[in-house]
Amino acid sequence: MAAHRIHTYTKNILQLGAGILIIVVIVVVLQSISGYLQVQGTPPGWTIIRPPHEVSALLIANDTVWTGGKEGVLQVDRITGKTAAPQDAPSFGYVRQIIMDRSGTIWIGHDGGLVTYRNARWQVIAPGLGIPFTKVLSITERRDGTIVIGTDADIFTYDGLKWQSLLRNNSPAIASAEVLYEDQSGDLWAGCGAPMHGALYRLQGTGWQQFSVNDGLPHPAVRAITEDSNGTLWVATGYSRNGGAALFDKGRWTNITRADGLAGESTRSVYQDAAGRMWVGSEYDGIAVKVNGSWKIFTEKDGLAGYEVKIIRQDHDGTYWLGTNQGLSRINPEYLIL
Repeated sequence: MAAHRIHTYTKNILQLGAGILIIVVIVVVLQSISGYLQVQGTPPGWTIIRPPHEVSALLIANDTVWTGGKEGVLQVDRITGKTAAPQDAPSFGYVRQIIMDRSGTIWIGHDGGLVTYRNARWQVIAPGLGIPFTKVLSITERRDGTIVIGTDADIFTYDGLKWQSLLRNNSPAIASAEVLYEDQSGDLWAGCGAPMHGALYRLQGTGWQQFSVNDGLPHPAVRAITEDSNGTLWVATGYSRNGGAALFDKGRWTNITRADGLAGESTRSVYQDAAGRMWVGSEYDGIAVKVNGSWKIFTEKDGLAGYEVKIIRQDHDGTYWLGTNQGLSRINPEYLIL
């Protein structure tokens, strides 16, 4: 009797496992079909490029589009759209930022450290002996050529010789620095994306100033920062279904939300294109482009690779590149109906 029960139990377990495996296979097949149909159904001038399957960082260097995200680093040919892994590259964690400095060196920050690429040679900076950080969330280059690194606990500057913290005894406690940006006046801005403990910080000289929802931000989580040609600072904030874009001009804050025309409440990215139009990407609802005082919204139904637009760039031919949660979108400006 006991042997029969064991046999029956084993049989049921095998049947359950087989059922789960069948369901997983069906889901994978359906997702593949859905992805194929989405790629094939994009309108003229719109292209979805996969892999990469998720893009959080973008750099366009000549005819190479560097993408970073959960899959590490991938290179996309700007003309053909073909994807390849960079040769002889070290291993990467989740890539958060890719920039090119004035000397032509490419800096890549990821969850496992910091890497540079120059003249076809890779160099692992962190982890390393004497390096005071490992996880890198953001990178920027200041006007004087110093590199600034935002981590999960601090902000460091590099003058070519040594790394030094920018947070001193009188500095605010920044939980993490997911965003770094230097404005036209030379002030350094840092954004923390923590949903409950986020904020925006400005470094003027050696003093930090903190901005929160009490000062005018629509949400404490800061996701992106840029400055338009008029000198207005645009800050993307939000988490889940809450947030909005904050504009800082002449010391005053104003907010833009979905009620004003944005694609969604939680904003994920901000960018000004060559024509002066502002693009504001959302976390769940596509992207909004400001045209003649009103907003035009684009979603997956219009040809976007994914619903979350994490980063936007435009190359020297005017082509738009949008990194999303489900791949890379390339848009020919001649086919962009605004």
